[in-house]
This record gives sequence, structure tokens and C-alpha cells, in this order.
Amino acid sequence: MSKKIILDCDNTLGIPLHEVDDGLALIYLLGRPQVNLLGITTTFGNGKIDEVYSQTQKLVNRMGLNLPILKGEGQRGQPPTTAAAQFLAEQVEHNPQEITILATGPLGNLYSASQLNPNFYAQVKEIVIMGGYLSPVKLGYRNLKELNLSASPAAAYSLLHAPCPVTVFTAQACLDAPYRLKDIARSKFWPGWLRRNLIQWLLAFGAYTGQLVFYLWDLLPAVYLVAPELFEITSFSLASNLCDLGDGMLIKDTSGKGPILSVCSGIKDDSGFTQALESGWKQGISTYLSW
Repeated sequence: MSKKIILDCDNTLGIPLHEVDDGLALIYLLGRPQVNLLGITTTFGNGKIDEVYSQTQKLVNRMGLNLPILKGEGQRGQPPTTAAAQFLAEQVEHNPQEITILATGPLGNLYSASQLNPNFYAQVKEIVIMGGYLSPVKLGYRNLKELNLSASPAAAYSLLHAPCPVTVFTAQACLDAPYRLKDIARSKFWPGWLRRNLIQWLLAFGAYTGQLVFYLWDLLPAVYLVAPELFEITSFSLASNLCDLGDGMLIKDTSGKGPILSVCSGIKDDSGFTQALESGWKQGISTYLSW
């Protein structure tokens, strides 16, 4: 049976020198027969909302897909009246306990959906997010700022206290998935335009950190939706307040009184992860991007 999924993202794949992982996650999901992608909701994050929305439309149109793409939050604290929030609220209300949401950017669209539909979180089957730090992250000579939970601490706090299963892929876990020039060169299935985008982002991120590598942040939760056995998942009680979440910090509650989160601590099977990832990419590209 296929899994009903909505991708909530800040995709900028195709914009020179911008993050590529959201778009790569979309290609992966489209390449997995286990996934029934109901639609894509967009948010600010890796780019301004107009950039994200427009670029996601271009990517989906390039694939020849008739897939709902909804414009969402453009800045922190927008009123819950965006098309993305309405789509999320309505889809979950009409399909209770059936929809998994993969959120790879700031969480304002989900928060707004919960304001439109007070039962939203209770009716969601599962929410899987990429975001949060367990401790500060330094890559090369850069201290990296957390960009997803910190973009809207109130939205993050609401979701992390939601009455539905929540699985979090932190930056620490995603450091298990570096992507280097040799990986781009080895993977012969990339179309020329996409290979150029990957190399441009590798060079840009490498110049920023001083290390010629970028990380497949959003690909870990995407692969998890299809192959959870490839990951180490632990649980702990959360103590983070709004101030902590303003820095994207997930702090353990030693008293055990906070909400229980499932948190990925890393990839359990590196070769299995690579095989699953590239299989999804190959299928997605051969089906939608081979021309």
C-alpha cells in the first residue's frame, strides 16, 4: 500500500548557488512506488517565498507532472490564510490518520494549518522534519546557524508538542550524508543541467565553509519515509523552550516531563542508504527527467 505524503519545503533547486536538497528529496520521492505524493506546500527558507514557489513550479512543470503546488508562509508569523495552510488543513481533515507530512523547511505552514483546523495535529498520521541542533555545529571555519526551527520558534514549539508521532532529523544526524565531487562524478544518471547545479552548490558551500563538500540534509528524512530500518532512531523527553528553539536547540529533559520525540541519531547502514537513495533518484530521473 502506498503512503500518502505531503512535502512541505523551501526548494531552490535550479537557482544558481542555492541549496539543492529539497529538490533532490522531491526527485527521490517521485522515484519510489511506495509514495503517493498528494502535493507540495512551499515556505520561505532557502529563498524568498516567491523564489521557492516559482522554482518549485518550474521543477514540477519540467517533470511534466500535474501536482498541486501551494504558496505558503513568506515570513515569520503570517496570518494562517495562505493557500498552503488551507491545503494542509483540508487534506488532513478529509484523510484523518492517513497523511504523513515531510517538512524540510521552516514550520509556519503546519502551524497555520493547526490554527485553521484545531484537530490538525491529532488527525495527522505522522510528521517527519529536518531541523534542530543537539549542540552547535561547526563545518570548516564556519559556525552554522540552524535555519528551520529557529525561523519560527512558536511554530516549532507547537509542532514538537503535537499529539501525533513526530520524528526529527537533526543536523548532527545529517552530517552522516556528505556529498562530494567524486559522488557527483560517480552518479552517471544526473542530467547535465542538474549536474551543473550540484557542482555549483558544492563550490558555493565549499567556499563558505572551506571544505569541498555539502550535505544531503533533507534526503535523510525522505529516505526514512520509505526505509526506516536504515536509521538509528532514539527517543527522549524535550525541555526546549521558545528561547532555545530560537537557536534551533533541542534540549533533553532529564525529568522526563516534556513531550517524547523520536530523533534520528545517524544512519545505521551507509551502503544501504546510498543504494536506496540512488535507486530512487535513478527511477525519478528516468521517469520524469530523462528527456
